[in-house]
Amino acid sequence: MIKKLLVTLSLLSILFLSACSWVQPLPGAYKVALMELSDVKDCERLGTTTTSALDKVGLYERDNAAITEDLVLLAKNEAVNMRGDTIVALSSVQNGRMEFAIYRCLK
Repeated sequence: MIKKLLVTLSLLSILFLSACSWVQPLPGAYKVALMELSDVKDCERLGTTTTSALDKVGLYERDNAAITEDLVLLAKNEAVNMRGDTIVALSSVQNGRMEFAIYRCLK
């Protein structure tokens, strides 16, 4: 009985953790826009960043939407650090990594 309960709790915690975000936003991160490359032609490019997040928790692969959410928020945090206000995804998610360009569009 106890062994069954422990197994069930372990599986539930893995499922719960697989969809969680561990990234804390910096002040101003939610004001950073995620745009397409065609939308930033009049903006100043400040640089690029490659973000990474756990794509697996133990043997369980995390949900792709949760990974993408973490990667975008990490890029927004980096934009805040670089005094940017816009990010553009330069790649898709690959092995828990994604590349972004950082721009300043608001004058």
